[in-house]
Amino acid sequence: MLNMKYVFSIFLAVPLVVLAGCPNKSTDDHPDAEADAGSGGAQGSTDVPQNSLGTTCSSGADCTSGFCVDGVCCDSACGQTCYACDQPAALGHCAALASGEDPDATTTCTAPSACFLPASGSVPACKLVDGAACQGDGDCVSGHCLTFYADADGDGYGGSDEAHFCSELNGAPPAGYAAYTGDCCDLDSGANPGFDSSQFLTMPDACGSFDWNCDGKETQQRSCPTPIACGADCNINLGFFVYDAFTEACN
Repeated sequence: MLNMKYVFSIFLAVPLVVLAGCPNKSTDDHPDAEADAGSGGAQGSTDVPQNSLGTTCSSGADCTSGFCVDGVCCDSACGQTCYACDQPAALGHCAALASGEDPDATTTCTAPSACFLPASGSVPACKLVDGAACQGDGDCVSGHCLTFYADADGDGYGGSDEAHFCSELNGAPPAGYAAYTGDCCDLDSGANPGFDSSQFLTMPDACGSFDWNCDGKETQQRSCPTPIACGADCNINLGFFVYDAFTEACN
């Protein structure tokens, strides 16, 4: 006859074995569940920059490269003077500027200067544009630092006051200056070395001189029978009265 105490012990042990063999329903049996929970349960929800080189951007966070320069995603920080990332021929790549200004560089290049690329493959430089005051040819984009003369009356001839400006050879002088000097009266546009020396005038220039052609001499027409000074009346004595014939002309 079965021992009832032994049968009862076996009956109690079976549920314990069954419970021990049941899988745990916690997240330990599902390692991906905890990861999903920590990321909000959505795969790839973290924002990742998608803009490629050359596409528009507002900050480095918009670009896969991490650099937003000149309004486009760039391959580098591109902070050198006279380099840019928005050039159509090299969009998104930091390339040398052959002309124009570079206001966004670490060391800016703005008026009266501009970028200059001497030759293919050379390093660009920031140099003075035409019309800017200079000290030597190497300062200028044109490669020429020329001497000009202050021209107050605008007749194309200046006095002795000179200044130096960047300019193309034979280029127009800056406003208020002339390429030629020798003006003996910079208050009168008619008096200068270009005056027609075959002309004789009866009145002085604005400086009170009859040296209209600025040659350092006053040449009289000598039409009066009796030599007289420039601008003086030629009076001819007819005996019974004195006739004021003309005013002595000079140049």
